[in-house]
Amino acid sequence: MDDVPATKPLLDYEALFQDAPAGYVVTLENGTIVDANRTLQAWLGKSRGDLVGASFLKLLPVGDRILYATHASLQMGAAGALAELAVDMIRADGSRMPSLLSARRVRDAGEDGAALDRIIIFNAYERRLYEQELVNTLRKTEEAETARASAEASVAAQQEVLRQKDLVLQESLAESQRKESLLETILNTVDVGVVVVDEAGNNILTNSRQEHNRRHAVRPGTQGRDECDLVMFGPDRVTPLPADLRPIRRAVLGESFSDQLVWFGADEKQQGLSVSARSVRGEGAFQGSVIAFSDVTGLVDAMRVKEDFVANVSHELRTPLTSIMGYLDLALEDADDLPGHIAASLKVALRNSERLLALVSDLLTAATGGSTVSPEPADLTELIRNAVSTATPRAEINGVHFTADLPPALPDVVDPRRIGQVLDNLLSNAVKYSPDGGCVLIRARRTRTETRIEVADSGIGMTEAEQAEVFTKFFRSATARKAAIPGVGLGLVISRRIVEEHGGTITLRSEAGRGTVFTVTLPHGTPSPDFVREGRL
Repeated sequence: MDDVPATKPLLDYEALFQDAPAGYVVTLENGTIVDANRTLQAWLGKSRGDLVGASFLKLLPVGDRILYATHASLQMGAAGALAELAVDMIRADGSRMPSLLSARRVRDAGEDGAALDRIIIFNAYERRLYEQELVNTLRKTEEAETARASAEASVAAQQEVLRQKDLVLQESLAESQRKESLLETILNTVDVGVVVVDEAGNNILTNSRQEHNRRHAVRPGTQGRDECDLVMFGPDRVTPLPADLRPIRRAVLGESFSDQLVWFGADEKQQGLSVSARSVRGEGAFQGSVIAFSDVTGLVDAMRVKEDFVANVSHELRTPLTSIMGYLDLALEDADDLPGHIAASLKVALRNSERLLALVSDLLTAATGGSTVSPEPADLTELIRNAVSTATPRAEINGVHFTADLPPALPDVVDPRRIGQVLDNLLSNAVKYSPDGGCVLIRARRTRTETRIEVADSGIGMTEAEQAEVFTKFFRSATARKAAIPGVGLGLVISRRIVEEHGGTITLRSEAGRGTVFTVTLPHGTPSPDFVREGRL
């Protein structure tokens, strides 16, 4: 071994120290720098002269100085080494360079040998960026995980809400189906035909009863799906009903009506139906209609039989009554030759015969529906005064006083006999229904277009229910029956018919216990010069 000649070192340790990819610095035990390689000088932007002799701690920010003094120095003293301490190095321009420090303390031979700290500095800038990116990525991942968990919770909550809504919907659907079944059962049970159409006239619903009604009227060769395919007649049972007057057509046009009488079919099984319709509206717009068809064949036939019976009976009574009245008139022609009590009895018999004949005439008029009107020039004022004169005797018996508020003349073209009959009925009722006396006011006025006649009494009056029935044949109020007020309930029916045949109207206002006001309105032609403006009556 001793014979081996000395050779030149294979490695240049000085160059390796100066140009290493890491920074190197050698310090004394107290931190004084004794050497620093060119790599560290380049990183910090300082020369070797700036570094040698300076304290290594001066290269660190305050926080890292404390960390190095309290941690790294102690570890170097105890273990003689330090690994990967993360600190910032301060460059010449004041910026910071993230770094990792690893160091080893080396002592010279001998117990009192000086110690040197060899510190390796790694530039951790890229690593710091990577760590920050990693931290950001982890943070974003955590946020995404939190968002995912929140979304899952939200989805779960929404699914639960949807499940609850689905349960409610299923319950509502079941309830709707139950109600639909119940409604269908009810519609198919009632003895009334029902049709429901939408705003375009499409059939939405038809119950079984209406299907049965339609079968009576299906025109041969058609399926009867549309109303125009049905054989339908008006109230007289023979006049075909025009398309625009047919019930469903009227309902589709938005019209509401009640009790339109139509006849289905053309044979001996012709069916009478009373039709009513009501519009369905939503948000102010027409959305369809409900039409009800009630079978009134039996009722109409019964009414016709009743009217035929009343007409026949009235006709049969009229002939013997006329004969009785004739013989009574003959007997009373010789009243001066008869004992007084016999003449008085004959007069009573004649008066009651005349009353009975008037009742029979009313029955016959109501049953036949006939009251031939023959208009001619007449003075309404004179007709009213004649009616008052006729009713005065009975009024005096009841303690009723007449007050007339009439113009000198009211010329018009009317049937004087029929209008006189109306006035007699109204005044007679005013007297009869004022059993405790009182005042009856008769007044008449003419406007530009019509003549109004009012008959107002202070008698027993009528309830609202009674007013609704007052123009019904044979109607008598409970109060009239209880007070035994005579009558058969036909006078107002006949009066309204006469007024309507003149093109007019008759209306009433009444209050129970306060009296009643009947108003007859008759249209006229050219007004007389003494007309009164609208609103004065």
